[in-house]
Amino acid sequence: MEYTWQYFKYINNNNRESLETQRDIKQMDNKTDSPSNSLPFYKMKAPTQNRSNLSPTTQQKILNPSPQSKRIPIIDPSCVGASSIPKITSEVPSLYDATLLPNLPKGRGKPVPLPSACDGPSHDVVFSQVYDESKNSIAIIPNVPNPYDISSYGQYVVTIFDESRQREVLKSLVNVNPPETIVLPKKFIIKTPLGKSIDGTVELICGGRKVFTGSVTQGGADLPQDFLDGTYEVIIKPNESNLLPLKFKMIIHDSKRTNSSDQIVNRLNNPDEMDFILVWNESPKDLDSHIYCIHPNGSIDHVYFGKKNTENMSLDHDVTQSYGPEAIRFKRLNGCKYVCAVHKYTEDGELAQSGAKVRINYRESTLFERCIPNTQQNGARFWIVCTIDGTSGDIVFKDDFEFHNTRSDIPLKYK
Repeated sequence: MEYTWQYFKYINNNNRESLETQRDIKQMDNKTDSPSNSLPFYKMKAPTQNRSNLSPTTQQKILNPSPQSKRIPIIDPSCVGASSIPKITSEVPSLYDATLLPNLPKGRGKPVPLPSACDGPSHDVVFSQVYDESKNSIAIIPNVPNPYDISSYGQYVVTIFDESRQREVLKSLVNVNPPETIVLPKKFIIKTPLGKSIDGTVELICGGRKVFTGSVTQGGADLPQDFLDGTYEVIIKPNESNLLPLKFKMIIHDSKRTNSSDQIVNRLNNPDEMDFILVWNESPKDLDSHIYCIHPNGSIDHVYFGKKNTENMSLDHDVTQSYGPEAIRFKRLNGCKYVCAVHKYTEDGELAQSGAKVRINYRESTLFERCIPNTQQNGARFWIVCTIDGTSGDIVFKDDFEFHNTRSDIPLKYK
C-alpha cells in the first residue's frame, strides 16, 4: 500500500507554545484548522536515507551504539498532553525497542539502515536510524548541521519507514536537545595547559552586542543566571602575557544551563611549535598522551609519561588523577610524520566513554578540537586521533581504536 502523506501541526518557537500546553488539541492528525487558528502547517518531507550524509564518526556511533545509549519510548504525536517526550542529542544514539514494530527486515545478519521523514522547527535537521535485529532495537540519531543554531532544537515528529519507503515502522515525537558541552554554564573553570588556574576577564557577546563582562579569579568566573535563549560568543582573556585569548561559542536553549564548564586557554608557542592538549572525564582515572615522530630515515621519537623529552618534543604536564589537562609541545619538522594517540593506562572505565577531547594548537590558532567517538569499544586501550604531515601540516583524522597495550606497535601500523 502506498503511504499517504499527512500534515502535522508544529508549534514553533515564535508562538511561544508547546505541544504539551495545547491541551485543546486532541487529535493532531484529524483536526481541521479554523480561520482563527494561526498556527502553521508544514508538509512532512518525503522519506530519505540520511546515513550517507553523516560523518564517519557519526556513522560509527549509530552502527555501534554506546553503552550510554538509552532506550526511549515511542510517543504518539496525537497524544498532545504527553509530558515525557524523550530528549535526544547528537552525542549518542537513542534506542527504540523493536519487539512489536511492523515491517522490519529479517535475517540480514547485520544492521540495516532505514529511511525516515521528519517535521519540526528546522528543515536542516534530519534523522538517521539503523535496525539491528540481533539487539532487537532501532538506533536513531539527529544530524544537526549547525549545533550553535538554537532554532535546530525542539520537538520533532519522526516517521521511520521500511526499506521500500512505503510502509510505516513507527511514528514518534522526540525532543532534540543540544549537547551539554556547548550549553552556556553558570560558571567557567579556566586553566592553562599546565593545569594552573588563571586570572583575567570573560566577555559574552550575543546578537553583536556585549551582554556581560566579568572577572576570572583563581580560575573561576561566575556568570549571571538571567541570560535569554540565544547563541553566545565567549572571549576569555588571561592576564598573563604568555597566554592567548580563547574564543568559542555556546548556546542557551529552553532556558537550560549547565552548572560549570572547564576551559583550557592556549599558551603562546614559537612559530614552528604545536601543542597537543588532552582533557577527559573522571573515568578512566588515568589517560596518557602519546606522540610519535617518524623521521624520513625510519627512526622514531616517542614522547609520553615514560619519556617526557626528546630533542623536539616534550610532555610538559602529566596527570594521573582524572580530567587533565595533559600537554605535549612539539616542533613540526619537514619530512616527518606524526601520530597522535591517547592510551588508557588504568584498568577502570572504558576509553570510548571517557569523554576524552583533544585540541591541537599551532602558532596563535586552534587547528581543531576532537572528541573521542562514544561507541561500543569494550576493552579498547588506544584511541588513534590523527596523523600530521610535518612538511605540509595536513591532518588526517583516524578515530581508530586499538585493543592492545603495545606502545611500539602504533607507529608501525600508522606510518
